[in-house]
Amino acid sequence: MTIPFIPVEAPFTPDQRSWLTGFLAGMQTRLLSTAPAQAGAAGSAPALHVLYGSQTGTAESVAEDAAAAARTHGFAPVVCALDDMDLDRFVALGRVLIVTSTYGEGEMPDNTELFWEALSAESAPRLEGMDFAVLALGDTGYDGFCQAGKLIDMRLEQLGAQRIVPRVDCDVDYEETVAAWIAETLPLVAVDS
Repeated sequence: MTIPFIPVEAPFTPDQRSWLTGFLAGMQTRLLSTAPAQAGAAGSAPALHVLYGSQTGTAESVAEDAAAAARTHGFAPVVCALDDMDLDRFVALGRVLIVTSTYGEGEMPDNTELFWEALSAESAPRLEGMDFAVLALGDTGYDGFCQAGKLIDMRLEQLGAQRIVPRVDCDVDYEETVAAWIAETLPLVAVDS
């Protein structure tokens, strides 16, 4: 699949071009997130679900980076926003990487709120068959530093899921920490495959 782009000669203002570029990138993410699932269904490579909660797109970008690295480890990664994953489907996942940012003073990102409500409910199902790792993105300038990731990590453990590696909390300069988390986590996920 080719990456969509806006031709230079297209009659758009810089703001329109920026909006369209973001829109097309989002559409491509949706298309790519379903394609690996279909390939994984054929049994050629084990599935690895990379779920993200993102307010500004940073966590989504990191999730895509993790998925790209997962492909080199022989996985068929499926990238999906947390709110696009209903809890019934989530329960059946074997291996999950979660990348989430924290919004404001410790709130869940907009595309994580429904997932969090279902996961934190008293009626949430047990997750004993799941292996997971959480990467939290935040800013130490806020009191609720990485709170969304901390809450999700703790709740998954409470529901019986097994942690692959300890949660990693990233500050605004996150690139090296993210790369180290991916490099440490993927070989351990591959061991359990």
